[in-house]
Amino acid sequence: MGRPVAGKDEKRSLRVEMSAAEFVLLEQASTLFGVGKSDLVRRLVRASVEVGPALSTESVARIEELTGQVRIVGRNLMQVLKAIHRGEAVGIAESEPVWRGLHELIEALDAELSSLGEAAKLQSAALRERAGLQIPGSTRTEARAAAE
Repeated sequence: MGRPVAGKDEKRSLRVEMSAAEFVLLEQASTLFGVGKSDLVRRLVRASVEVGPALSTESVARIEELTGQVRIVGRNLMQVLKAIHRGEAVGIAESEPVWRGLHELIEALDAELSSLGEAAKLQSAALRERAGLQIPGSTRTEARAAAE
């Protein structure tokens, strides 16, 4: 005998395992937005389909590329530190171009990672707005506040 076909309004359930810390966050969000935990999860799932992922595939790939660049900077700094410990380091005047280049690279990485972080914050705010999850008593949504 086949499985019965689900009716239009039939309820489904999902068991989710969370760490204690994640469950505390779920409870905090539920309290903050004034909705039950199940309602909070349902709203976020529905809204996430419309808003999309917090970070695009391209953003994740770019973060991975930037991570590689940070590793390169770290290796360069470690080589300089080892040379200093061995007594082989050149004087500060001779090494200034290296330090300047490293500083510029770190600033560029910081700026790009900051912009990706801001984009994720805006998208998260849009997700909460789409899900109708506002902090009770707030007069404007986070997405609008961030845009201003």
